[in-house]
Parts: sequence; C-alpha cells; structure tokens
Amino acid sequence: MNNITFSRKILRRLYATLVLTGFSAATLSAQIFFYNNGAQIYTGTTAIIKINGSFQNDGLSGATPVFENNGTMTISNSGNPGSVFLTHGSTLQGNGTYFVEQDWTNDAAFSADNSTVNFNGNTQEFITSTNSTVTTFNNLLLTGTGIGNNRKKTLHINAKVGANGALVINDRELETLTNTMFVLNPSPVSVSNNAISNPPGFVSSSFNTGGSGYLSRITNMATAYVFPTGSSVNTIRYRPVILTPSLGNLNTFTVRLGNNDATNDGFNIASVDTNMCSVNPLYYHEITHPLGSDNASIDILYNLSADGGWDGIAKWNSTAPNIWNNMGTAVMTTNVPFNDVLKVNWADFSNSPYILSRRKPEMPVLACNSVCANSPGNSFTASGSGATYTWTSPTGTTITSGQNTNAVTVNWGPAPGPLTVAAVSQWGCSSRASSCTVNLSASPVAAFSSASTELTYNFSDLSTGTPNEWAWNFGDGAVSNSQNPVHTFAACGPEKICLIAKNGFCVDTLCTDMVIDEKFVVPNIFSPDGDGINDLFYINYACLKEYDLTIFDRWGLKIFETTSGGWDGRNSSGVQMSDGTYYYILKAVSFVGPADYSTKGFISLVRKK
Repeated sequence: MNNITFSRKILRRLYATLVLTGFSAATLSAQIFFYNNGAQIYTGTTAIIKINGSFQNDGLSGATPVFENNGTMTISNSGNPGSVFLTHGSTLQGNGTYFVEQDWTNDAAFSADNSTVNFNGNTQEFITSTNSTVTTFNNLLLTGTGIGNNRKKTLHINAKVGANGALVINDRELETLTNTMFVLNPSPVSVSNNAISNPPGFVSSSFNTGGSGYLSRITNMATAYVFPTGSSVNTIRYRPVILTPSLGNLNTFTVRLGNNDATNDGFNIASVDTNMCSVNPLYYHEITHPLGSDNASIDILYNLSADGGWDGIAKWNSTAPNIWNNMGTAVMTTNVPFNDVLKVNWADFSNSPYILSRRKPEMPVLACNSVCANSPGNSFTASGSGATYTWTSPTGTTITSGQNTNAVTVNWGPAPGPLTVAAVSQWGCSSRASSCTVNLSASPVAAFSSASTELTYNFSDLSTGTPNEWAWNFGDGAVSNSQNPVHTFAACGPEKICLIAKNGFCVDTLCTDMVIDEKFVVPNIFSPDGDGINDLFYINYACLKEYDLTIFDRWGLKIFETTSGGWDGRNSSGVQMSDGTYYYILKAVSFVGPADYSTKGFISLVRKK
C-alpha cells in the first residue's frame, strides 16, 4: 500500500506498539505518506521516526487526534515532498525534534512545548497556513545546503518563536516577505546567525505600502539586541541593526532591511534637510517600536568598501515632513568586517524608515583681524570638527600655504574683502561656510637716501604712510632705531642697507645694496692760502688699491707727483706755485671690482687776496 493510515478503530490494538519508550524506531519505506487520521500517538524520548515522504496529522474523522513526539521525527523528501500538514483540528505536541525537509502547513494546532523544528531541506521551504493559523515554534533551526532561492525558508504567514525558544538562522535566509517573524524570548541570545559565511545567514523582509515584513524581538534588558537583517533581492546584502534599550522594561522592536534605493518605496533620497549632504542610495532600514516606551540606542552596521563611508543616521518624515531628517550627533566606529554608526538613546520611533547619512560638519568658527595692505604671510585659523577645510580668499590675494588644513597663510593685496572657510568631513561632506571680512590698515612704504663724507654716511628716511618706528641695519653688524641715522663704516666695500618702517602693526622693508665710499669727486678748483678752507687739491683714496696723482704746469712740465694724499699748491721742491690753471693725470683703481676710475683734467689754483 502507498499510505499508512491510523484511525480510531485501530487505536486500542496498535497503541502498545506506537508507544516507543526504548531506543527503537518506526521506519516507513520510500514513497510512503504518513497519515494519522484521529489516532492518539506517543513517542518516547529516544524514539526515532523516519518518514520518506510527508506527514499529515488529521482530525477529519471527527476525532481529536493528538500526536505527541518526544523523540526524533525526520520528514524527508524521497520522491514525494517531505512536508508537514496539520489539519482538521488535530494537535501535534511534545518535546521532540523535527527534521522537516520541505514545507510546513499548519491549519490545526501545534504545541511547541520544548521541541525543536529544524528546516533542513536543500530546496526552498515554506511555512504557511490555509486558514491563517500562526505557528509558534520553540526552537526554530534553519539548516541545509541549498544555494540561491534554495537557501530560503519562506513565511507565507506570520510565525513565532516562543518565550523560551531560540531562532537559529545559521547560514540560511529566513524570508518573511510581508509577514513578521516574532521572537518572544527576551534573551539577547535568542536569535543567532552565521555572520561570516558567504553568504551569511539573515532575515529578509519585503516592503508593501501600508505594511512591511519584519523581524520582531521582545526585550527586557538594557543590553544589545542584534537584528540580523539582510536581503537577496538583486544584491545579496547583510546589514544588521543593533538596538540597546535604555531600561530593562518590556519592549518590542521590529527591523527590516530595504535592499534598494529608498526612493523606490516612496522615501526620496534627494529630499534631505540642510544638515546633511546625502543619504545612502543602496539600502535603508525600517525600525518600529510597537510595544513599550523605553528609549533605545540605534546602531546600524555597514560595509565600508561596498557601501562607502557614512557618519550619521537620518529618519524619514520626522520632524519635517516628506524629507530625510538628520538625527543629530552620532558616533561612527571603524571595525572589521563592519563599520557602524550609533545614535545613542533615541526616543522618536513614530516613523519607521531610517537611513545612513553623511552629516555636514558644524560650521567652523572663524574670526578675522585687520591686516596690512599688500602684506605677505598673514595667518588665519578656523576651529571646528572637519577632517579638512576649504578656504576661499578674494581677488588680489594668494593663499600660499595651509589649504585643506584649519590654518592658512595669505598674501594680502591692496583691498579689503571676505575670507571664507568650510569644514569637510572625511566622506567629502562640506559644512556651511563661515565668513568674515578682512579689513586693511594702511601700510608704510619704506624709502631712504644717503649722502657720504668718506666713510661716514648720513641716511635720510623718505618713507610714506606716516611710519612712527624705524629699524635700520647697515650690514656690518650695526643697527639704529633713529629716523635719520648717521653711520660711519669701518671699511669700504659692498654692504646691504635695510630699513624697516613700521606704522602700528604694519611694516614695510626696503633693502638696498650699496658700495661704501667707492665713488669719489675730483674738484676743479682749490685755494691753498692757509685759511683751512679748501687748502688742498684732495681726492679720497681710502677705497683705492692703486693711486697716483701727477700735476703739470701750463708748459707741460711735471711739477708734483704723489701716491698718497693731495696737492697743496707747491712743487716737488716745496716752492709755492703761482695762481693759474694746471693739468693733472690721476690713476685710480678701486678694491671693489676692481674698477678703474683713472682720469685727467684741469685744476685751477686760486689764492685769496
């Protein structure tokens, strides 16, 4: 026969053989459909029942059958689907284990007691009912080796895990569609999965206008509860959420992953408040709080390499309608394999969609001091929380260093203007710009002239812009703060003469290369009459390495020659020469260069009468 049927008529005769109290088994051959039609059946704790086909517990005969399994029942698929059917007022109960290789259809009563139901098939399995009966499991295990859709254990109706049970997902996908998997055990470890398998195990749910599927958990501790949500729609994606209630009261939370652009579900990702740059275009979560009033911390995990970087969480339609609203400061943590963004002690669960966001950093604080017109090296500093900073300065200025940092150096031009800075997060989100006006103070323009008598120089300040402080550096180690200093150099030669003119905090510097006493003047007249005024035909030879002065009378006779000093109007014998015009030849070569200043000309000798 193809089926074995137990009815009320054979109950008393077979009861003794169906109460399996030792290590024994009732094994049914292949292609057999196990059909209990009203019998009362009990199996002991070590009993093993193997069904190569499907199992149906049925009360169609009018009886109220109770099948109590305390051992191990394997409903396998060998030709016929290895499914479970609970129908027509029957009851399946006991503390045993069920290995179900195909579907579970519950239209009657299942008393989970301390049992374990293991959906271990390698093809897609369904948990369903034709009369809206919700199954409450004790321990619900998902195993198998199927891939793709055959990883799925799919709810076509809500299902529950009882107050003492556990949901063990392993590496399978519990697909709830628009239904909800309720876990009524408040233990934080009542839900577990293999998060590192490829692909990992997770609970997936679908969106439907007016209601979505969820994973629901009861909590009664102020500790972390993991919601291992994911999806295999388009891209396989495992993105769990961790909720931590603030208190240990009784609460219920639900979570779903929306594995698509939230815009497709009516939550436009282009509509964000002014505190954000963007939100995650790849996925979002729905989180609800249908029972209890405790706040909870929301921790959303993401994969940096696959999802990009995020540092905030946004919520749809709260507080401003029809946009994503920034939820305020969140804590971002880098970890492996997931980064996470944590919003601590969240209270408003009035709307369900949540999404990762890129928050604008706080607007940096910037204060501008006045600077000097046409001045280099002006420093400006912003304070804020940006990873980098973007600066802008007006036309006529140049940012010479510090761009992308919080401190810049600017060479300022001739006009005042605004300086702006924006903080930029590590994910490229810019804050609102902070701006201040840089006012200018008039800068002096340093200038000077000099006049010399041999090695002594008189310096005259010609600076404009009303400077009131001066700093001179004469290049030979000597300095002065006088406006118009006099300085005698120890030796001739090149020197760099610098003047710093200061007006308040504005300064200007002028440096000029000078050759000290190199040039000299040859007079064209002198009066050697002993009055101490212009008594000598003198040429300053202090800076000359070669010097030879020769004097000739009007007939071309040499009357005087010297290699040092000047001519006092006498010939080489000491005789005074008469007034008149004389001719000279000068050989003069300086130390610097060297430069040859040799020359010749006429000199007039005139004595006062």
